[in-house]
Amino acid sequence: MKLPARTVERLSQYRRVLQKYKDLNEAYIFSHDLARLMHLTAVQIRRDMMLLGISGNYRNGYNVIEILKSINETLTIPKAQKATIIGMGDLGKALLKHIGSNPSCPVLIPVTFDINPLLTNKSYHMTPCVDFTKSAEYIQKYNIKIAIISIVTTEIQEIIDSLIVSGIKSILNFSGGPFRVPEGIYLKDYDIRTTMDEISYFISQE
Repeated sequence: MKLPARTVERLSQYRRVLQKYKDLNEAYIFSHDLARLMHLTAVQIRRDMMLLGISGNYRNGYNVIEILKSINETLTIPKAQKATIIGMGDLGKALLKHIGSNPSCPVLIPVTFDINPLLTNKSYHMTPCVDFTKSAEYIQKYNIKIAIISIVTTEIQEIIDSLIVSGIKSILNFSGGPFRVPEGIYLKDYDIRTTMDEISYFISQE
């Protein structure tokens, strides 16, 4: 069964939160306790567990090891997917370092790209940065399906179109966009400015 995107996002968060229990033989957690840790509702926790095919009991709650095992079987195994970063400024370098240093991250980045000649033909965290004009060759060589966009440019739509033609199927957008993608391409936007607007708003309402 194909899970909703938000459910997959929560499964990844469950795995991170519950990792501290992984070395215990008998570890259990109630839905309301996990909900408190995740800032969710117990109803949402139980719904997600149901989608995983996991049932708890009134006495002990959910078996943590069983949850982790099911999540690991459901989500992509570490470093199984190939990804690339477009834009190797400060944000791109930070993303590359974070992804590379996380052994449980599901993606591996063999190459990155930029349109600025001052940033290309170099390696960052042992990963080469190549001029974007050569992106199609490398994307097909490494069978890269995921693009992380951390570049701000007026040519963003042309870059996205080129990536899709080259074989990219999923895009994580840190650029603030906007750009268009055709049906069948998975797009996830992350706009820190919007997030900060939201946070500032709620503070101002206190």
